Parts: sequence; C-alpha cells; structure tokens
Amino acid sequence: MDAANGTSIGASGSASDSCGGVLPELISSGKTAKDIHDTLTSQQVEIVLTAHPTKVNRRALLDRHRRIQYLLTEADELRSNFKGNPTKFQQELLDDALERDI
Repeated sequence: MDAANGTSIGASGSASDSCGGVLPELISSGKTAKDIHDTLTSQQVEIVLTAHPTKVNRRALLDRHRRIQYLLTEADELRSNFKGNPTKFQQELLDDALERDI
C-alpha cells in the first residue's frame, strides 16, 4: 500500500505483517524514508544450520550406546585385573554409571 495515496503497490500486499503493511505504518508513526532505508540496509543475516530432531536423537542414542559399551568393557577389565573380584567401591561406581546411562 502506498502511504501517500492509499493505493496498492502490487505484490507487497497490505497485510500488517507484510512489507506493504509495515512500511506505511512505520512512515505514519514518524519514521523517515531515510531511517527505514538505513535500518533495512544495515541488516545482517546469518545462516543457522540445525540438525533434524531425529538426527539429534540418533546421535544421542549412539553416544549412550558407546558409553554403555565403555562401562561394560571397563567392568570386564576390572574383573580380569582383580581375578573376578573388583572392589565393592569399584563395582558400585560401575553399577551407578550403568544405571544412569540405561
């Protein structure tokens, strides 16, 4: 919408959340064309890439599986190093870690 004469300005439309709707509102609120131009031309756009939620969940699950495998390997090593009898403290640490991860 052209603020000066109230006519439509083509593809921009006049919905309040479109350029055709926002620009006339800014001008009628006292913003100058120079203020609007300076603001628009100083905008910075940054691309943010995010993983799809299923990909994030998959990675978290794989990390969890690796952690559990590490703990089970550690338990096997403790049993072999202590001839099948890790200390009670070591066993409790492993049990707690496995319980958290499982």
